[in-house]
Amino acid sequence: MLPKERVQIALEGGKPDRVPFLFECDSDYMTRAVGREPWEFIHAGSLEQAQIHEAFYRRHPSDLWKCWGGPSRSKLNRRQIIHSQKGVFYLDTHTGQRFRIDRRGDLLDEKGQPIGAGQTWLALKAFPRPVETEDDILEFLGPTPPPEFWIEDGFLSNLEYLLPRYGQSHFLMFPLNTIFADALDLFGGFEEGLIALSTKRELFHKALEAIVEWKISRLRAGAILHAPGAWMIEYTAGADTISPRAYREFVFPYQQKVIQEAHRLGMLVYLWYLGHVTPLAADIGRLGVDALFPEQGRKGYPVDIVELRRILGDRTCLIGFNNEQDLILGNRQALSYEMERQIQGAGRNGAFIMGTTIVTEETAPE
Repeated sequence: MLPKERVQIALEGGKPDRVPFLFECDSDYMTRAVGREPWEFIHAGSLEQAQIHEAFYRRHPSDLWKCWGGPSRSKLNRRQIIHSQKGVFYLDTHTGQRFRIDRRGDLLDEKGQPIGAGQTWLALKAFPRPVETEDDILEFLGPTPPPEFWIEDGFLSNLEYLLPRYGQSHFLMFPLNTIFADALDLFGGFEEGLIALSTKRELFHKALEAIVEWKISRLRAGAILHAPGAWMIEYTAGADTISPRAYREFVFPYQQKVIQEAHRLGMLVYLWYLGHVTPLAADIGRLGVDALFPEQGRKGYPVDIVELRRILGDRTCLIGFNNEQDLILGNRQALSYEMERQIQGAGRNGAFIMGTTIVTEETAPE
């Protein structure tokens, strides 16, 4: 059975010939695994970044390939990377400003401080002020772009490179990213955004509606390229952050609208949920999402994939995970034990993919 078939069967609630595997990692690990530095990925051109993906999956075979969002071609056209004996620098060719690039890819000012240090924005968009009106939402987000924008500007360049080369054998997906955290950004960041749920409820819903239209535009771009699926993320909408009631009002209907459009386009979707997901599991089961990928509990709450199977039933695909410290420390015995426990407890009847926690460069590639 091909890896692509294996993943598709699992996502559709069936039982393939073996448990499929999904490698989840950050860009620092991806670059380390192929002998590169993180800054090289962050500031790579479209082709180079796609080739880093390619080398990574050759190093670490995975049934499901995640094709990250590629670099913006409009931004690439206004910058130049300069190598010198003093280091690597980023030159803005429009303004003439020059910044040092540190190892992780951050741009440093003359004092060696990261540009934008101290900002509280969650999704890396520093808006000039919190939104107060619908006009502000339109000003900051801009009009929803046509689907072709994501292809022409390069966001789907990694998918565009890899899909014709590996899409017949492997299941390739592209990112939709977060809806709720994007909205929090518009209202000033984490705390200010959560306050806005109460003080600016109607306006917050307007922001969510606008963000969803952007996600749907990106979905349609993936459909143009014949991508088989996409993944969504939520990382500020767990029960450790908002109540189940708030989830049902501010998160559920917007996630569901995106998932329904993906299915209309013939794509499968998994939801990567960071945070305390268990109290929300029954609601997530009604979303219609094809798979749920939780992360390990990080703030004292339990996340147990076997318990999630009990709540969600047999047909919703679940994606397993390991303990981050076991992976960093190379504790093979603990990793094997937990993998077997999850597969037996949640994947015995199929509808299961074995994943990892998000792997960072603290983990040795071997």
